[in-house]
Amino acid sequence: MRYSLMLQLVAAIAVIFLGNAALFAWLQYRPTPEEQTRQSNVLSTSTKQLISKSL
Repeated sequence: MRYSLMLQLVAAIAVIFLGNAALFAWLQYRPTPEEQTRQSNVLSTSTKQLISKSL
């Protein structure tokens, strides 16, 4: 293989890896929507009430 072709191949693979890393970092650290947080709080409050009533 020629040097320039190998360099292009390595650069393309590096760009793919960096793109995947950026995507996974964004997925991991994106803010949670406010509506989902409210629904989970309501669910946990109603679950606590059910548990305390059964005791």
